[in-house]
Amino acid sequence: MIFNQLKHFTRGERWGDPDRMNGIILLLLDAVRDQYGCSFVIHCGYEGDGHTPSSQHYIGNAVDFHIVTDGHFHRQIDKMEIILGDLQVQCGLGIYPDWNRPGFHIDTRGYHARWGRIGEYVEFSKAYEYAIHKGKP
Repeated sequence: MIFNQLKHFTRGERWGDPDRMNGIILLLLDAVRDQYGCSFVIHCGYEGDGHTPSSQHYIGNAVDFHIVTDGHFHRQIDKMEIILGDLQVQCGLGIYPDWNRPGFHIDTRGYHARWGRIGEYVEFSKAYEYAIHKGKP
């Protein structure tokens, strides 16, 4: 089972149905977590509804999570982009600065995609700017 190969995550995380999770996303997330150096809290993995019609969650290719750190979210985004670049993966990365604990979506769609969500889906740069200025007048 793939969970035996992971250093940072277990079958007991909030994957939805762990048996429907794609092993590639689990290995990618584990590698990202290894380089990041802080704990990740999984929000969801496989889900059968509640996302956009073509969501990677529906096929077990996506994970939503936040990082346990006191750092500013825009710095977390910068670090995430560097790590994904270093790993040379073509993946989807969504940023969610308006969550109670701002977080990420990573998926293994097989091509580079970036977006944000601030109540609605927006361009990555707009969500990034929101993350920088969140809480400021």
